[in-house]
Amino acid sequence: MLAPLKDRSILLRADDESTDNEAALRLALRQARQAQRQAAAHGARQSIALTNEVARLSEHNRQLRNRLDELENGQVIVALGQQLMALRAENEALLAAAHRVCSLNQALHATRREGERLARARDDALDCLYDCTIQPVTP
Repeated sequence: MLAPLKDRSILLRADDESTDNEAALRLALRQARQAQRQAAAHGARQSIALTNEVARLSEHNRQLRNRLDELENGQVIVALGQQLMALRAENEALLAAAHRVCSLNQALHATRREGERLARARDDALDCLYDCTIQPVTP
């Protein structure tokens, strides 16, 4: 059996110390749980971000593989060759049209000069006719 304590303050001090220790442990436990929740949330956000990045990179990789397959199959070169041939045909048609325009322009200038020459000849003939009718010709 235990002997009775004469000084009860020893028991009260021990109770106070255990209460302080419990409060400190509870606070530490609460802080640890909060830090753990924050770390879990951060980890989840980071995991989602990395999953999205993997999906984006996978799609980009798929597009690059398709492009590489096209290049390896020569489809791009064939398409470029077809475009080049079409552009060459258009260029030749444009050159022919430009030559026709040049020829028509030269013909137009020649026709204009001929029209001016004929107009001068007509005017000269009219002047001559007018001069002949106003002044009788003396033998």
